[in-house]
Amino acid sequence: MGKSSDAPAPPDYTSAAVAQGAANAEAARISGKISNPNVNTPYGNQSVSWGMNSDGTPNDQATINQTLNPESQKIFDAQQQTRLGLAGISNQALGTAQGVLGSQFNFNGPNVQTSLSGYGAVPGQNQYGNIQQGVSAPNLQSQVNTSGVAAMPVNAGTTGQQAIMARLQPQIAQQNAASDNQMANQGIVQGSEAYNNAMRVRNQGNNDLISNAALQGINLDMNANNQGYNQALQSGNFANQSALSGFDTRMQNANLNNSGQNQGYSQALSGQNQQFNQGLAGAQFGNTAQQQSLQQQLSQRELPLNEISALMSGSQIQNPQFQGYTGQQVQAAPTFNATQAQGNAALQGYGTQSANNNAFNSGLMSSAALAAMYFSDRRLKSNIVRVGTHPLGIGIYEYDIFGRRECGAMADEVLAVKPEAVAMHQSGYMMVDYGRL
Repeated sequence: MGKSSDAPAPPDYTSAAVAQGAANAEAARISGKISNPNVNTPYGNQSVSWGMNSDGTPNDQATINQTLNPESQKIFDAQQQTRLGLAGISNQALGTAQGVLGSQFNFNGPNVQTSLSGYGAVPGQNQYGNIQQGVSAPNLQSQVNTSGVAAMPVNAGTTGQQAIMARLQPQIAQQNAASDNQMANQGIVQGSEAYNNAMRVRNQGNNDLISNAALQGINLDMNANNQGYNQALQSGNFANQSALSGFDTRMQNANLNNSGQNQGYSQALSGQNQQFNQGLAGAQFGNTAQQQSLQQQLSQRELPLNEISALMSGSQIQNPQFQGYTGQQVQAAPTFNATQAQGNAALQGYGTQSANNNAFNSGLMSSAALAAMYFSDRRLKSNIVRVGTHPLGIGIYEYDIFGRRECGAMADEVLAVKPEAVAMHQSGYMMVDYGRL
């Protein structure tokens, strides 16, 4: 069997906490006395005091007393009286305000005009809509009427040529007869060379006369034809010009009519716009008047309330300013931390001694098995932070124990899921066999 040792008794943390509280209270009183001196100002005085509790211990609650000088006290009293008088007047006006608030607000002004009626159409616009869009074109003469024009000669003996030839034929016949008598008197017989020569000369002369007469007749006929054609052409042009003149007159009349229609419509439209603008201005004026009436009635309703509010908030009292109470600055002695550190050191030493005893009693066990059982009681740990979850469902934590930072489980959580891995030390703290986990 190995050696055994007694575990150290747990530190008296309750007494340590009481001692620490007393130290903190004393530090607060000392800090208050240092940082909160008595103050003397032109307005008055301020003093800080600490009384005694009923059990004879010092009171850690400071008491501040502020006293005004006689002049400031008179000003304060006068302000109080003024405020009290204003409050009395406010109570008198309360009945009026209750009467106003007790009745529902009903606006009795004009209604807001949201539309304009009677200004959407142009007056008499139907009489301006018949615009003439076309003028009938005249039937112009595209051909010259030559029915009354003298015909051109197409062969001898027509028209003017006939008149000339009618006069030339008796002369030619008389000349031929005279030529026949002359040749007979001269003894020239038909068929002779002289007769043939004479007849050739006479026929040539007759042909010349006939040709000249035909040319003269043709010239006369052509002149007559040209004159008649020109007259017919002038007549056709005159008729076309008359038709075009009538067309131009109708076009001018149509344009004049359309211009009159447009002018009348524009005037009517301008009048309609003027009436619309006047109606719009009138509606806007009426709506402005409605808003003004609404604001007036709302102001009358709110006037008693505003008066009460002004009376209640008027003549506010201005208190003299003294130094405010400041917090503690002196740190109390860390007696509780010292007690906790002492307890942790004792437990650490006990843990070391227990490890030595376990090694002595279990010489056949390996060093790994000896180190498997560790103090893991929650009461021995501080600054606990959960960092994970064990497969058994318990938490894995980081914590401070025996003056060092470690990682492990909590003995109370292990006891709930795997009790065979937990052992109770004779000091009253639980240990965990991490080899079983």
